Amino acid sequence: MKLLIDSANIPQLLQHPLLKSACKSGPLRQKLHSIYFDTPDLELMRQRIALRLRQAGGHWIQTVKGSGNVEGGLHQRPEWEVPVTGGMPDFDKLSVSPWHSFFTPDIQNRLIPIFVTDFWRTIWLMELPNGLIELALDAGEIQAKNKQVPICEVELELKSGAPASLFDLARELRKSIALQPEDRSKADRGYKFYSGYSHAK
Repeated sequence: MKLLIDSANIPQLLQHPLLKSACKSGPLRQKLHSIYFDTPDLELMRQRIALRLRQAGGHWIQTVKGSGNVEGGLHQRPEWEVPVTGGMPDFDKLSVSPWHSFFTPDIQNRLIPIFVTDFWRTIWLMELPNGLIELALDAGEIQAKNKQVPICEVELELKSGAPASLFDLARELRKSIALQPEDRSKADRGYKFYSGYSHAK
């Protein structure tokens, strides 16, 4: 589940009682740098496929995502990821992904970087009555065509338990913090920004 938060409200989130009572250890903070690839005519976007290389802690992960469902900020989308050795797609590993038939030699030869996301992610693992939930605060920016648009959002990921626990946690947080459900992924926002919608938020 993805929720937008204003940067001015981050201190309220950091001081929320649940982050102390439900977390057994302190938060983990890491810098994430991601490069999204597509063809110049955005063939992946049209097919609802995303190809991302993400660097975290000196390691690169290659991720392919397919189409999925989004409702009320709750995202359900299949994805496949493998470690790679650098900041360019590993075509051999693409060939064994669930979307291997799409990544033809023609598509592979035309892949270029489209946009970049750079943000700090702070993660809390919350043990709640109905589930184990990872709460992540992402703050940074999307970069495309030498321009930037901010990222400031909260993601709730169900690790185990009932899906309803995500909504329970979101409702509890929204009692004291202004949070808005967000149906757009970072990739969706990046593509819109890249395509010239400078009003993307």
